[in-house]
Amino acid sequence: MRALKLIDDSRVENVDSLVELLSYYLSDVWEGAWLPDTLIKDMGYGHIFKMDSDDRFVNNISSKDYRKIPYDKLKSETKGKRLCLEDYLKDSGELDKPYWVTGESGHLPDRVIAINHSIIDMLKMGDFPIAFYLQKKKPKEYMKELTKQKIKDLSLSPNFSARQIALTFFIASHYICDAHMPLHCDLRDMNANVGQAGKERRLPKPLHPGIEAVWEESFPSKEVLTIHDYTPESIEEIVTKMPKGSLIEVDTSCSYRLDPELYVDMPNEWDEMVNICRISYGVSRKWITQSFTDIENLVGKDKCTEKGLDLAYEEIQKIIGENAFKDVTNRVFHDAVESVSRLWYRAWEIFTRKTSG
Repeated sequence: MRALKLIDDSRVENVDSLVELLSYYLSDVWEGAWLPDTLIKDMGYGHIFKMDSDDRFVNNISSKDYRKIPYDKLKSETKGKRLCLEDYLKDSGELDKPYWVTGESGHLPDRVIAINHSIIDMLKMGDFPIAFYLQKKKPKEYMKELTKQKIKDLSLSPNFSARQIALTFFIASHYICDAHMPLHCDLRDMNANVGQAGKERRLPKPLHPGIEAVWEESFPSKEVLTIHDYTPESIEEIVTKMPKGSLIEVDTSCSYRLDPELYVDMPNEWDEMVNICRISYGVSRKWITQSFTDIENLVGKDKCTEKGLDLAYEEIQKIIGENAFKDVTNRVFHDAVESVSRLWYRAWEIFTRKTSG
């Protein structure tokens, strides 16, 4: 919903029609955004793109210089405001090494480009009038008395409803946001193959869900975010009304404020998503520097077992630090909102460009 508000605040072309389309289906935002977890359930491969620079996990990666994407190159390839990259990763030594994924560590960028192009195709094959939403010149058959026209001339593409298309926009947002979760892109947070020694996990399993649980507490409740006919607040009121003690300051702090000058001239969706994952990988390596044993010593061995409870906020602060956790949290959510807006608009812009010529 915050991405929708940012698109509405932006000054890009043809944006009003996109906002109008998505606004009709606000009651589906919650359901659509969580369908990848609750129904599709492709978490083991579709939501992750875990990278590493260690030869033990990514075969011979240290000798593959073409896999080096250092800070300067990454910054040149990712235009627009990227708080997780700018300043925070400027001195990252990890980005100076070759780094890449293993075969089993996820294909998140593939999911996003597939979904985005599906949105474009669905728009083209949507029920009238979506297929001609922005055409200045309507097909001549629709300019006549419709009841006298041949059915074959009228039924040009009645396949996808506006609601189905809006739901797919909301589904795409889940995968885009997942790419911004640093541990989704760090192979240390996965039972990875390590030669004859079997599998090894280098970060405690309860750390990842512990971070996400703290994040959830910083957002309005499901009851607030579930929109219905009797919702009295506006989208602007809902997305800026954070609970007391929230870590999220994207609408209240100049340091993390969203930019209505929405950057739209991006590369294709796959390259965009890979670069987002590279940034998240770098953030994870800088954010969490300790080994598994170091973390055990900080919070206790019992807290680091796979069957243990999610790490609590106090324990996460021991690992990351209070200021670093809050700062990176806001950088992550700033970048995630802007990325959802960019990629949503890209699909819409391609559709309107192709249909209005």
